[in-house]
Amino acid sequence: MSVLVTGASRGIGRSIALHLAETHDVGVQYHTSADAAATVVAEAEQKGATAVDLQADVRDSTAVDDLLAEAADALSGLDAVVNNAGIIRPAPITDLSDEDWQEVIETNLTGAFYVARAAVPYLRENDEPGGDIISISSIGGTGGTVDTSYAASKAGLHGLTRALAREVGPDNIQANAIAPGPVTTEMNDEIVAYLEEIEFHGHENIDTHLPTYACDPAEIAGTVEYLLKNQHIHGEIINVNGGMQFQ
Repeated sequence: MSVLVTGASRGIGRSIALHLAETHDVGVQYHTSADAAATVVAEAEQKGATAVDLQADVRDSTAVDDLLAEAADALSGLDAVVNNAGIIRPAPITDLSDEDWQEVIETNLTGAFYVARAAVPYLRENDEPGGDIISISSIGGTGGTVDTSYAASKAGLHGLTRALAREVGPDNIQANAIAPGPVTTEMNDEIVAYLEEIEFHGHENIDTHLPTYACDPAEIAGTVEYLLKNQHIHGEIINVNGGMQFQ
């Protein structure tokens, strides 16, 4: 099985790519971190996988079309994509610039749309038509945590996932999303710093929740593998946050 993972040079994406490399071939998409992506590829190859690093800006639809073509060619086909590329530009709404809003929405949501749109034809053309489109979302998509731009992008990803599942399910293509809570990554450090800076305004007691519910990126990678193996999960948002969604 061949899987393209976007935003795979660090954090959750890196963990997913290396976990899948135990049994799958992997495409490691990156935007600017070429050296880090090359390191992930080298580690994946050590695990026995065919791996390739692929540069693209997911906000550019033409670049994404080229990305999927390059991944399918390098990996001799494509069985799944993991939409993991994402950014955060945290700010209170009164301080959130037009540019930062657009960058977050275009990367986290529009980028996922571009990847899914480009992936569907490849998944339909497989010898046994079908495959998986898995998006890494966040508890922010339902709980409104972090800030408005990030939460809006992830909430949109939930709607995209469910509508996509309805549309491509008959083609045996599964579309699901994973919604982590705090994950021990550099991005989570940015989130924590932001919430501390604004004294958790609108996020009462979240400072006690973050360390309690934080998980390792490997937990998310394992959930991706579970979805790839299970053929009967469609259009679901899988919470991987230790129950933080109930707080």
